[in-house]
Amino acid sequence: MKRILYGLSATLIVMSYTACQNKPKPELEIQPEPQKTTPMKSYVSIFEIPAADITRAIDFYQAILNINIEKMEFPGMEMGLLPLEDQMVVGVIMKGEGYTPSTDGVTVYLNGGNDLQGILDKVKSNGGKTLVPKTPHADEVGFFAIFLDSEGNKMGLHSPN
Repeated sequence: MKRILYGLSATLIVMSYTACQNKPKPELEIQPEPQKTTPMKSYVSIFEIPAADITRAIDFYQAILNINIEKMEFPGMEMGLLPLEDQMVVGVIMKGEGYTPSTDGVTVYLNGGNDLQGILDKVKSNGGKTLVPKTPHADEVGFFAIFLDSEGNKMGLHSPN
């Protein structure tokens, strides 16, 4: 139950943080228009990657994805917020009660860019392990690979080439 409450709290914090970034304050109060529905751009809106050592996990993902991850601390939890700019999905690395790295469960496939091999080449040297090397999808829509991250989570990569 605590994990659910922590997860919901963290999600609300991330969403609030995201909503407040670089948005100008309106000078006059404007009445909102009725909400319009928009087509779904992704089935995933937020994903959390459990971590036993938040610094090690942040260092791992920064190194293999060549990105900067913002570290945030809250009572009872630490998190690494993946870059939000130009992203439809919020990605967070989480350390806290109930967040246990695992090879079981859902596998999240990260965008491997134009060719995922460059990322796979960095996995081992940064504390991970390749489980399934670069492999063509059966339906010929690109390539995938599966790896263990520095924390022991099973993760995937996908790329068109």
